[in-house]
Amino acid sequence: MMALLRLQQFADSALPIGGAAHSFGLESLVDAGLLNTENLEAFLEDYIQEVGVLEVAYCARSCELRQQHLLTWLGWNLDFAARRPVRESREASAAMGKRFLDLAARLSNSDLLQEAAERGSEVHLALCFGLTAGVMGIDPELAAAVFLQQSLTTLISCCQRLLPLGQTRAHEILWRLKPAIVEAARLGADTSPGDVFCFSPLLDVASARHPSLHTRLFIS
Repeated sequence: MMALLRLQQFADSALPIGGAAHSFGLESLVDAGLLNTENLEAFLEDYIQEVGVLEVAYCARSCELRQQHLLTWLGWNLDFAARRPVRESREASAAMGKRFLDLAARLSNSDLLQEAAERGSEVHLALCFGLTAGVMGIDPELAAAVFLQQSLTTLISCCQRLLPLGQTRAHEILWRLKPAIVEAARLGADTSPGDVFCFSPLLDVASARHPSLHTRLFIS
């Protein structure tokens, strides 16, 4: 029960790691008229099947890591970064990952997390979440599902500031996406990250276009 309570705290979208400052390209999609309240749920389901599966594969594998393989984990972060071709989203993932790992290391007093925080110059949120969940003894598939739900909660919260999306509708969308989250977590936990392919050109182009927007609410 203690581990689940701690996991719930780490999975809170209000965790002070900067999640509210990043839209990961959604702001550009809304600006271009390509994302609205009518197609948001379908978009997020596609997001789960592409970006989501990739991230949870790295999250689940990180959850299984042990102290002697920390260099391997640091290498996975570099591999993950190489698979995020757009600078804005890549840097957002790394900034949030570093803040998350520093916070988790301070709260948990884990030697593994403290060493990872000291040695990791570029660490990404999905892998940091998985590593932390592993330290707490959380099952990799459960950790992957919780991470993905946290990510979607953050994105939906962004959309509430970008679109006429109310609280009730937002929670309805998140509720209906849970089967897709569970399926993505199962697939990611059973698949090596190197065998997962992610194809999201529209989102990548939108992320790259974000700095050129006339007005912006988000950093990415």
